[in-house]
Amino acid sequence: MRALLRSMAPPVLGLGFSLVAAALLLLLLGEKTTVLWEALYNSCLTDFGLGYTLFYMTPYLFTGLGVAVCFQCGLFNIGGEGQLYLGAIAIVAVASVLPNLSPWFGIPLGILVAAGAGGTWGGIAGWLKAKRGSHEVIVTILLNFIAFAIVNYLILYQFDNPNSQSPETLDVGPGYRIASLSSLFGALGLSLFDSTPANVSLFIAIATAFAAYFFLFHTSRGFALRCVGKSIRASEFAGISVQSQTLLALALGGAFSGLVGINEVMGSQHKVIEGFSPQYGFTGIAVALLARSHPLGVIVSAFLFGVLQNSARELEFLSDKVTKELAVVIQAILIGFVAAQAVWGKPFLRWLSREKKR
Repeated sequence: MRALLRSMAPPVLGLGFSLVAAALLLLLLGEKTTVLWEALYNSCLTDFGLGYTLFYMTPYLFTGLGVAVCFQCGLFNIGGEGQLYLGAIAIVAVASVLPNLSPWFGIPLGILVAAGAGGTWGGIAGWLKAKRGSHEVIVTILLNFIAFAIVNYLILYQFDNPNSQSPETLDVGPGYRIASLSSLFGALGLSLFDSTPANVSLFIAIATAFAAYFFLFHTSRGFALRCVGKSIRASEFAGISVQSQTLLALALGGAFSGLVGINEVMGSQHKVIEGFSPQYGFTGIAVALLARSHPLGVIVSAFLFGVLQNSARELEFLSDKVTKELAVVIQAILIGFVAAQAVWGKPFLRWLSREKKR
């Protein structure tokens, strides 16, 4: 318990500092700080607000896992944004080829192709890193631009919706749609999350986090992957193939990020809209950093960032002085303080140890 408290202290303090910084910014703008607390309350403790928070939490959980599993192997996956777009368009592609499948086949197939498309894209970066020595940061960034170009082309020319003026695809069929949380709880006689896009992909994301935890900490392949992240030379001395673990880690990271398409295509919009992601892939880096790259910690971290995303939207509605752009700035302050806890967390822990000795 003491070790858990020590590890949680810097992130919690980072969150506290970020909230203070956001409150000070609101004061400088002449706005009451109560607006910030009201936005947080609406995002967490109201039925409607919590529904949207859980909706935002789901893609952050997928992309956070996509970054965390690579961190465990000592790799930096910045390609989550491109991977999630390819995962989403892959669902639309298979739904257009096989439009009349029943949900018993369509939903598992959609999940598999989303993971497969993202995993393939991540695997390309893994192969280039393992076989050619290319730096994964540069490769994944460049692959993002290629993925955006491919997806935009497919949206505009292959799967476009002729009845819409917006750049978007046709809707997927009923066999590829998963239930919303409101309909799920409605079947149980409960009225929860009405008029929100929260859907069953949240449970898929949480199950994925537990599966990633089991793989990393309770299987030999996961142990080998983490060994490479700790020491490449020691892993080679022990007979572990660094190349295969590198390829595996980036392919898994891409597969996790590709699953964001479940939330967007199968759960809420039922189509791919150009620019649907508000930087889910890049924010997933901060989600993984806050969770210390632990899959179960990513669940809590993703919920926090879901709250931040929803609170920024609430601030825009609650205040005349907080515009959409400024709401994003406030969100960036919160993310910056939380993600930077690794910088000031160690000095804080050293100070805490000295105080304990006294």
